[in-house]
Amino acid sequence: MIRNSRILVSLLLLVACAGCGVQPRNFKTIKLPSGKEIKVTSMGEMGFPNSPAALVMDYVTVISIDDKAALRKEVDEIWSVFQIDVENAHLKAGVIRATQVSNGWFMKSGRGYGFVFVKRDDDKWHCLEDEKTQTK
Repeated sequence: MIRNSRILVSLLLLVACAGCGVQPRNFKTIKLPSGKEIKVTSMGEMGFPNSPAALVMDYVTVISIDDKAALRKEVDEIWSVFQIDVENAHLKAGVIRATQVSNGWFMKSGRGYGFVFVKRDDDKWHCLEDEKTQTK
């Protein structure tokens, strides 16, 4: 009887934990210029040892992380709004990290990809992803 109770409690805890997954609980909805809404899960300044600090935004996307063209289009629209926050923070770098959440049979899982924008000496913003694709 005690053994069966322990198994039942263990199973209930496992099921409860599975529901936690990677689905964000606290998020802020932001409306983009196109009218599309995104769920921002966090935003804050982050320091790096070999480069200047950056403002980092994490958000949830419904676009596949594998579809880099569609993801970049969405990120460019987000950047048009987020750039103002980065500049108001007096920073020369901004990072937008997209997370795609998938519902599995038992647990939720997530995959992510980040885009880094830097302000160069010419005072223009550049996405480092563009430099990666130019060198290929």
